[in-house]
This record gives sequence, C-alpha cells and structure tokens, in this order.
Amino acid sequence: MYDADPVRGAATEREDGGQGDDASADRMARSFEYRADVDAVDRARVIDQRYAQVRETEEKTVTPAMRRIEAEDPDRHLTGLDHRLKGKDRLAEKVANFMLSNAELSPDQAFAKVKDVIRYTFTYSEDHYAEGVRADVGRMEERFDLVDLRNSWPGEEYKGINSRWRVPEDNQLFEVQFHTQASFEAKQLTHVAYEKIRDPATSKGERQKLQDFQRQVSVDIPVPTHVNDIPDYP
Repeated sequence: MYDADPVRGAATEREDGGQGDDASADRMARSFEYRADVDAVDRARVIDQRYAQVRETEEKTVTPAMRRIEAEDPDRHLTGLDHRLKGKDRLAEKVANFMLSNAELSPDQAFAKVKDVIRYTFTYSEDHYAEGVRADVGRMEERFDLVDLRNSWPGEEYKGINSRWRVPEDNQLFEVQFHTQASFEAKQLTHVAYEKIRDPATSKGERQKLQDFQRQVSVDIPVPTHVNDIPDYP
C-alpha cells in the first residue's frame, strides 16, 4: 500500500538500516573474539610443546655439560643456576608481545625469537676474569657452537660479556653471561630499568632517566685487567 507519509517511511528505512549495521557489527565483533580465542589456544599449545622440548634439552644436554665445565676450574662458579630455565608465564608473555608487534609471526616463529629460554651465568674474581672467560669459551666450543659474543665492558650502561650458543643435536639456542661479582650485582640492580627501557610504551623522558640510572650504577664497577682484549664474535 502506498505510504501517505514519506517522512515516516524514510525514517523507518533508516531505522531498519541502522539495525542491520548493528547486527553486522555484532557479527564482526564475535568473529574477531572467536579468532582471538583460537589464536590464544594455538599459542598456548605451541608454547607447551616447545617448552617441554626445551626443558628436555636443558636437563639432559646443556646443564650436565655446563656443570662439567664448571668443575674444571674451582676459581669461578655458575651463579643463579636455579633460574637457568625461563618461566613459562614469562615466556608466554614474550611470545605474545612478539606476535603483537608482528602479526605475520606464527607462534613457532615467535617462540624462536626468545633467545634466552635457557641461560647461565659464570661469575669470576676480577683478577681471574679475562683469563677465565677465554678458557671457558674454549671449553664450551668443544661441545657447542658459538653463535655470537658481545663484550660490553667498554660501554657505559652495562658491564659484562653475553654470548649465545647452539646445541648441535637440535639447534636449541641458549645464553651464557660472564660476570664479576660486582657486574652481576649491578645487572640484578638494573634489571627492571633494562626491561622498561626495552618497552615501546616507555616515554622518551623516562627512558633517558633509566639509562642515566644504569650509567650511575655501572660507573663504579671495577674493570678487570685485559678485559678489552676479548673480541666480539662474529
């Protein structure tokens, strides 16, 4: 039937169209929510599987080798061995952040970007540091493949030597840091600042203050003799 009130008809059409738009938006929101749930489940599954694999490599291969290396020199020791395996919750957080910053990463790829799932620290006396690091790097090269080594003693914000290694049998990466007692304590003291500096949400002004704090802590660390003779690799 012909509508004698064209204004009312137009309003009705607009209302119907608005309801259609709302329904479409609801469907889209449910779709995104479902996709997010599926992604979260898939990410958790991958983390559980990969974490189990990493733990097995750590327990059966890397830690026994590191303990044997430690036993070869009584003048230094492994520090913080109870924390050699990164916690699963912290690992899941890192994987999620990698995927958030790069939507093209799969959970497996994001997991592979976490370079310190397994990590160790050797602590030396200052007068034994340079000699001890060279000796331990040599011992480790007999069992593992050296990926990279960075000597940060010349820097202002962090003192120490960090290295990454690969297990030949399964290509699992792990980290080894080389410290004096003073540089290790400084690293522990500035860890929260370091994490905030790396956080993209940290403002430029706050980042500058945190970097100043790291420099203030590091400036008083005694520098071992001949430490600057240890080169980076590669």
